[in-house]
Amino acid sequence: MPDDIAVVGVDGIQEGRYSSPSLTTVAPDKAAIARTAVSTLLGVIDGSAPAPTEAKAPHRLVVRESTAGARAG
Repeated sequence: MPDDIAVVGVDGIQEGRYSSPSLTTVAPDKAAIARTAVSTLLGVIDGSAPAPTEAKAPHRLVVRESTAGARAG
């Protein structure tokens, strides 16, 4: 039964809102990821910072129909 399954994407692409049912997703802060990557790379290149072994990015959960069910209209 469709009501017994929940689906979540992990990329935050906008196309998920147009599927049926619309797709719940974990949306990473892509701008923060890019800033961290560039900053880290520049630090490694100029020798001011060692390469990190781990970096964490902000993210948010966008709940849509694929986990919350159809909303009453």
